[in-house]
Amino acid sequence: MTEPITTGTSFVCHFRKLGPIRFISHLDLSRAFHRAFLRAGLPLKFSEGFSPHPKFSLALPLSVGTESEAEFAFFTLKDPTVPCEEILARLKGQLPEGVIPVSVKETGEKGSVIAFASYRILLPRAGKDEEAVRELFSRPVTVLKKNKKGKTVEKELTAGIRSLSVTREGEGLVVETVLCADGENFLKPELLLSAAETHLNGIDLGGARIRRLDALRGDMTSLTKEND
Repeated sequence: MTEPITTGTSFVCHFRKLGPIRFISHLDLSRAFHRAFLRAGLPLKFSEGFSPHPKFSLALPLSVGTESEAEFAFFTLKDPTVPCEEILARLKGQLPEGVIPVSVKETGEKGSVIAFASYRILLPRAGKDEEAVRELFSRPVTVLKKNKKGKTVEKELTAGIRSLSVTREGEGLVVETVLCADGENFLKPELLLSAAETHLNGIDLGGARIRRLDALRGDMTSLTKEND
C-alpha cells in the first residue's frame, strides 16, 4: 500500500519533447501542462498573496526547434496524497503528441539544481568541415549576441563548454557537448551554430538539429537517470 505523501511535498515529472512539438514555445508548453493537470483531475496548488500563481515550473527552457530527452517539470498539487504512479498515468493521456511523460517522483529540489546540460547537434551537410569544426572549438571563440537589455555584446563561448566532441556521421557531423546551464557561463547550444556560421566560411548548416540528452547537477550526477 502506498504511503500518503506529506502536505507540501513537491513533485518532478521527467518528460521528453520530440518531433514537431519542438516548435512549441516555452509559454505554450507551460499552458499545455496546466490544461493537462486540470483535465487529469490534478489541480495544482497556488501560491499565496496578492497575485497567486500555480506552483509549476519548467526547468531550463529550450529554444524553439530543439528536441529533448531531458525535460523536467516541478510542481505541487492541491492534493499531495496522490501517488506518483497515478499522477503519471493520468498525465499520459492529456499532453500534446510528442510530449512524453517518463516518470513522476517526489522531490525536494527545484529546477535551479541543473548546472549543466548535454546536447547532440546533428549537422547533416557539414561532413567536409569536420576538422575545421573540431579546431574552432579547441580554441577561444566569440560570437555577437543580444543581452537582456537588447544590447549587442560579444560572448566568449569557451568558458561555457565543459566538453565537446566532433564525429563524422555519413555525409554530416555530430557534435556532442556538455554546456553550462547556470550562472554567467550559461550557454545555449544555438550559439555554437552561430560561432560556426561566423568563423567558418562556407560551412553548410542546413538541416541542423539539436537535441538535449541529459540535465546534470554541479557534481555531474544525472537527473535523467535518477528519474527514469
